[in-house]
Amino acid sequence: MKARASDVFVGRARELEALEGVLDAARAGRGGSVLIAGEAGIGKTRLTSELSARAREAGFEVLLGRSIDLVGTELPYQPFAQALRPVGDLPRADGQQFRVFENTLALLTGRAETAPVLLVLEDLHWADLSTLDLVVYLAQYLHDRPALLVATYRADEPSSAERMLRLANGVRRSGSALLVDLGPLDREDLVALVAAYDVRPRTAAEADAIVDRSEGNPFFAQELIAAAGDDGLPRGLRELLLQRVNRLDQQARIVIRIASAAGREVGYSLLRAVAVMPEQDVRAALRQAVEYGVLVAEPTTSSFRFRHALLAEAVYATLLPGEREEIHEHLAAELARSAAAGPAELAPHWAAAGRNAEALAASVAAAREAVAVAGLAEALAQLERAISLWPAVANASELAGADLGSIFSWAAQLASETGEAPRAVELARRAIDLVGVRDRRRAALLQVDLGEYLHQIGSDGSGLAALERAVELVPPEPLADRAYVLASLAGGLMVAWRHTESAALAEQALALARAASAGEAMVRALTVRGADLVYLGRAEAGLADLGEALRLAEEIGDRIGLERVYVNLTDALMMLGRLRETVQVGRQGLEAIHRYGVDSAVLVSNLIEALFALGEWDEADALSTATLRSMAASYPYMLLMLRADLEVGRGDFESAREHLDAALETLRPDRGLGIYDVYLAELAVWERRWAAAADHVSAALEGVGSIEGPQLRVWFCAKGLRAQAELAALARTRRGADAERHALDRADQLIAVARRAAKNAALVTPTSNAWLALAEAEYERARGRASPELWADAADLCEELDRAPLAAYSHWRQAEALVMAGASRTEASTPARAAYDVAVRIGAEPLRRELELLAEVAHLRLSTPPAEAEPAEGLDLGLTPREAEVLLLLARGCTDREIAAALVISVRTVGVHVSHILQKLGVANRIEAAAIAHRASGLRST
Repeated sequence: MKARASDVFVGRARELEALEGVLDAARAGRGGSVLIAGEAGIGKTRLTSELSARAREAGFEVLLGRSIDLVGTELPYQPFAQALRPVGDLPRADGQQFRVFENTLALLTGRAETAPVLLVLEDLHWADLSTLDLVVYLAQYLHDRPALLVATYRADEPSSAERMLRLANGVRRSGSALLVDLGPLDREDLVALVAAYDVRPRTAAEADAIVDRSEGNPFFAQELIAAAGDDGLPRGLRELLLQRVNRLDQQARIVIRIASAAGREVGYSLLRAVAVMPEQDVRAALRQAVEYGVLVAEPTTSSFRFRHALLAEAVYATLLPGEREEIHEHLAAELARSAAAGPAELAPHWAAAGRNAEALAASVAAAREAVAVAGLAEALAQLERAISLWPAVANASELAGADLGSIFSWAAQLASETGEAPRAVELARRAIDLVGVRDRRRAALLQVDLGEYLHQIGSDGSGLAALERAVELVPPEPLADRAYVLASLAGGLMVAWRHTESAALAEQALALARAASAGEAMVRALTVRGADLVYLGRAEAGLADLGEALRLAEEIGDRIGLERVYVNLTDALMMLGRLRETVQVGRQGLEAIHRYGVDSAVLVSNLIEALFALGEWDEADALSTATLRSMAASYPYMLLMLRADLEVGRGDFESAREHLDAALETLRPDRGLGIYDVYLAELAVWERRWAAAADHVSAALEGVGSIEGPQLRVWFCAKGLRAQAELAALARTRRGADAERHALDRADQLIAVARRAAKNAALVTPTSNAWLALAEAEYERARGRASPELWADAADLCEELDRAPLAAYSHWRQAEALVMAGASRTEASTPARAAYDVAVRIGAEPLRRELELLAEVAHLRLSTPPAEAEPAEGLDLGLTPREAEVLLLLARGCTDREIAAALVISVRTVGVHVSHILQKLGVANRIEAAAIAHRASGLRST
């Protein structure tokens, strides 16, 4: 008797050492995740089997699940369901995917309280998208639990390569992951593998041929060894696989052909029922298949599986037309009769059997079940099958419970929600073609959907045309539908920056909605008009509309409308420079929509952006990390871009580059109106790649266009001028007159654009003035002029807006300019110290290093002198931290100039803070404010 593959283990010493290390860490409560990648047959399963055996010996509870090619990958969480079956069913959560994720984590955590857990998931290249998302989620949260997740996948499957790359990137971001790239065995290990078999090649030449031909793949070598007793050697792997199968008797071959069509680990009862032979013959056939190493018995589940998936594929490929359909039909019939499978498992069998009606009904039912557990990608795959089967089924609408237009529309919605916006557009257009214009109301609403999907893929012009067509189609009655469609078109005009037209149309929609008491239409119209008014310079009126929309959405339970209001409200507050309000409203919004089970990547992005601008980087980091952990099938580019910007600020350039690369997966064609390129520029300037930064800014300005977003253009120009300043300084150092002239010419162009843009944006947003001040200071730096007063002005404006990181950057440049202008070390140390304090507090490592270098060269003092200002503790008056500090010094009798010196800010900024304090406290003068401070903090007069 020859040795079986499962009995032989050679090599992999380095990999096993690494795996045992993470196993030991998991036992100590420091869990993690491992991804083992390799080509088919390279030994992934054998390695995990060895690890599982060692884990059991160490007291681990081992849970094993396998993904099987079920004629597709539409069964949500299949490997998890199998792995968790011994400890309980996969948690369900009423269609909320994040609940499925949380409950699965809770289940594993509970099991790990008794004994450490090893969860092994094999062949994830065949897994559904929901399974991959759950793997990424678990990888983020196992670092402080006695649990280890080990997953394997093929690295040589073109059809799954993109999904596997995304899986690996997601798991890698957890920070506690081990990625094992399983390569070929060494020649010495292959020789040992050949020698370990009882039945060995007859000659040394045959043994050498096996070692050479297997090219380090242990599965290929094992198959060659098993076939070595026959005359000659097979020419290809398929023939090689079938060589082993062909040695089975007729009954065994019949049984394994049935097993190959089952598409999963097949139970004994199913094989017995489908095989048309006496039970004792079925048993004998299975025994022979196991003894010859074709099948592996799983006693705990009374089932059998192929020793390797390639065997199943090879056997399935031998099924003849007619035979294949018959086997699938018998499998489906038995699974349905015994209620051993749900519609997701039945649908591919019925389809392969040519039973189109049953396959269609099962596919639609499976889609509904998948949506119930938030398996949206799997639901879409089921609907795609139903659509393909529809023409062959006479009573398709009756079986599906819906007409084909509705199925297309539903599939389009699922495609949109799973990040497949281009497919959503195709499906929506098919729905529109089928429905026609006889039902004008339905046709109009479909055009609204199409417009939104087109916007998702960056086709704003086509999207707007679809919304305009919706308005043409929608009938005058009912008013609610017409109001909703008009408000949707207004929204399309709003995102196209046509705010005047949008506001007027939203006004019409609002009047109709109020007349019809149409709550959802009112919410949409108010949201659009409010955002328009803010961008048109009527901030308070716009915020009032958004506030009314918010109250109404909460009152009527409009989940979609509520999310949109919070998104537009935080965007408006951010643009108005009201960062702390943005943070407050953003937190409130997330709490509100989470009560409905709704997530919003855009709202989270707005909150992270505000926190980053304020300098609340720790909170921004925590929120960004948590959000990226829970990201599912669609990777929102703005979240990844903001994460990269935070990482640039903290000096983690490699991670920033990875996240910017990942953002490309879902980036719109307009590259986020150029914002993506500005983030690339920010990375480049801190890496001292000045020319690359300049190129990225040029691309950003092209992306934003000439009409949209003047507030974006002035920001972009400020970044571009920083790059040109560095290029000009470098050219002067190298005495490169042409290079310096080129940099200065480009600087002239950029400052002209910045000045025009700031003038246009000034009525809308105060941030444009701050960016223009930065641009003017960078422009003078490009020309080689030390202008500390310009940098002081920029710092003042940034501090007035609570933009601590930008103020710190400006103070750094101010200190640098003071040194260049010959100012005293004491004078230059003041702004340098202010910048350094912020850099240390927020963790801005690149800025901190630059300040330390400047201090070393110019002999500046970065440490804060004692007792300049007391911490503003004990005050709860609704003031910002800076305002509280000003109030305490004011209460001690300090003048504005003394306060400015103590807090390292300008006298003008102190005056602004005092005005805000008087307004917030509702007092008329400084004396009354000081009295309140004394009462609130317990200060005594000195």
